[in-house]
Amino acid sequence: MTFTIDTFIIAGIFGFLYGFLLQKADFCFTASIRDWITVRDTRILHGVLVLIAVSLVGWATVLSLGIRGVADVWTVPIGGTNLIGGLLFGIGMTMAGGCGSGTLYRCGMGYVQFWIVLLFAMIGNLIFAFIYDPWARDYFIQPLTVSESGYTFFSLPLPPAVIPLLLVGGMVLIAFKKYGIKAFFQGFKDTFTDWKKNPLRQSHWDIRLVAVLIGLLATIQFAVLSNFGITGPQTRVAATALSLVAGEEVVLNNTYLNGLFANFPRIGIGPEEILIIFLVVGAFTAALLSRSFKLRIPKLERIPHAVIGGLLMGVASRIAPGCNIANVITGIGGLSVSSLLVIVGMMLGIFVVIAYVYKMPMMLFYRDTDLEG
Repeated sequence: MTFTIDTFIIAGIFGFLYGFLLQKADFCFTASIRDWITVRDTRILHGVLVLIAVSLVGWATVLSLGIRGVADVWTVPIGGTNLIGGLLFGIGMTMAGGCGSGTLYRCGMGYVQFWIVLLFAMIGNLIFAFIYDPWARDYFIQPLTVSESGYTFFSLPLPPAVIPLLLVGGMVLIAFKKYGIKAFFQGFKDTFTDWKKNPLRQSHWDIRLVAVLIGLLATIQFAVLSNFGITGPQTRVAATALSLVAGEEVVLNNTYLNGLFANFPRIGIGPEEILIIFLVVGAFTAALLSRSFKLRIPKLERIPHAVIGGLLMGVASRIAPGCNIANVITGIGGLSVSSLLVIVGMMLGIFVVIAYVYKMPMMLFYRDTDLEG
C-alpha cells in the first residue's frame, strides 16, 4: 500500500482537532474513573458516557448507510489477554497520571512528566515486541485466547442501528431517572451554550460538548480514513526510531514489528502516525490560545511513577491490545466484545492503584449518612 499526500493531510487535520478538543476539556479516561471513585465527581465520566453514546450512534450510522461494512469494524482476538492487558494498562495509566490520549495532549501543554511517560510507553511497546515471539505468543497469548477472529455484535442478523439505539435509549432513561427530565434537558442546553466572548481563548469547554465533537470526529474518521487508535501508531513510531538507530533489519526480523508494517511500502511514518503527532500539535495550539501552556517540570518523586506507569502502559497496550481511545471509541462504538473486556480490566486496574498503592479515599462506596456523620 502506498500513501498519498492528501491522506497525510487529512490525518494531520484529524489529529490536530482531536488534540485541540482534548485539551479544551481536560478529557482523560483515567480521571473519569478515579474522580468518580475518590470524590464522587462525575463531570469527566459524564463526558465519557456521552462519547460512548455518540460513537455507538456514529458507527451504526456509517454501517447503515453502507459507507463501511462489518468487516471494517475494529475487532481483535477475544480472551484472557483482553482483561489482563486492560488491568495492567489501568494500573499503568493511574500511576503515570494519564491515559493514552491524556498523555499526548498533556505533552502539548508542556508537562515534562508526560514526555517521560510517552518515552517509556514507547519503550514498553518495543519490550513487548521482543518478547512476543516466541515466549509471549506461544506461552501467554495463545493459551488465553478464546476466539482468534474477534467478534462484534454488529455481526448479528439485525439492522446495524438496533443495538446502539437500545443501548443509548437505556442510557437516556437512566439519566432521566437519576436527574429528572427537566434537569436532563437543561444540561443538554447548557452543553451547547456555555460560551464566553472568544471560545478559542476560553480555557475550558463543556466536556459533554467536547465528547459530542470527538465522537462525531471519530465517526467521520472511521468513514473516510481508518479507525481511531493511539498505541498501534505509537508502536510504529517507536519501531521507526529503532530502525534509524539499529538498522531496518532489527525491525524486519522481529515477527511482531514486521507485522505492524505489513501494509506499508517500507518502515516509516504513515497517516495514523501523523495523526498522533498532530494531536500533540493541536493540544499545544489550544494551550497557547488559552494561555495555559507552561513548561512544567515534575517533582523528582513523580519520575519513578512516570517511568513505571509508562512502561506498563506500553506493554499492556500490546497485550490487550489497544488503549482507552481504541477500546472506548473504536471498540465500544463497534460493539466489540474484546473492548468490553479491556475496559472492565482498565477500571479494575484504576481501582487497584487507588485502593492499594495510593490508598486514596473511595467516596463512591460511602453512604450519604456516613459522610454526614
